[in-house]
Amino acid sequence: MILALFAAVSCSDKSGDATDTVERHKYLAGELRDNKLYSAAIEEYVKILDNEELDVKTRANINYLVAKIYYENLESYDEAAAYYVRARALDPEGSFVEEASRKLVASLEKMGRMLDAKRQLSAVTDIDAAPRVEGDVAVARVGGVTIWLSEIERQIQTLPPEMQKQFLSRQAKIAFVHNYVATELLYHAAVREDYGSDPEIKRRQRMLYKKLLVDRYVIDKVMPQIHIDTADVRNYYLAHKEDRYDNAPYDSV
Repeated sequence: MILALFAAVSCSDKSGDATDTVERHKYLAGELRDNKLYSAAIEEYVKILDNEELDVKTRANINYLVAKIYYENLESYDEAAAYYVRARALDPEGSFVEEASRKLVASLEKMGRMLDAKRQLSAVTDIDAAPRVEGDVAVARVGGVTIWLSEIERQIQTLPPEMQKQFLSRQAKIAFVHNYVATELLYHAAVREDYGSDPEIKRRQRMLYKKLLVDRYVIDKVMPQIHIDTADVRNYYLAHKEDRYDNAPYDSV
């Protein structure tokens, strides 16, 4: 009984020591990276990976952190690709998987391995893709994402009425599809290169979001409260008929 209790306590102590060791190496790695000592930071992460008893999720996350340093700081894309692959394989449901997949594709592209990059891109599911409706028609494919006719028609319907008339013919719609696909290709390339993390883009995104909210609020809440009294308008016209309107008729001003 005493021996069993001693063994349990001993195992608990070892587990606690192992956790402390992992956290210490992670802290040191973070400090080294913040001070631009990237190779030394990777060395600290590798010390964590050398622990055979490390749990799978932690191992996956450490591989992801190493991949980020190789990709973002050292621009060593072959090493980055290898660690991104390990991270995804170890924890396919990890919170980092979407970014790891994008960066893996970008790494392969930078290495000149375009066919491998295309294969990886085709395997990535676009979570923002619109669901296919019954009877819909596929008009193009960007990487692993199908572009449907209904999506093209929705995009055209967002244009002003006069511009929509320009895309009624088949040839005009084909031209629109070509432009739309080109834009999507550039968008996906920018996402893979992590342009979404650029501070200036984030700032402009916040400003645009704020403007959209304000505009919608004014339309929904403010404008309905505004009531224009035509009598007041006419009285203003009469008071300023000569000095402001040069005696122009009321109906023309």
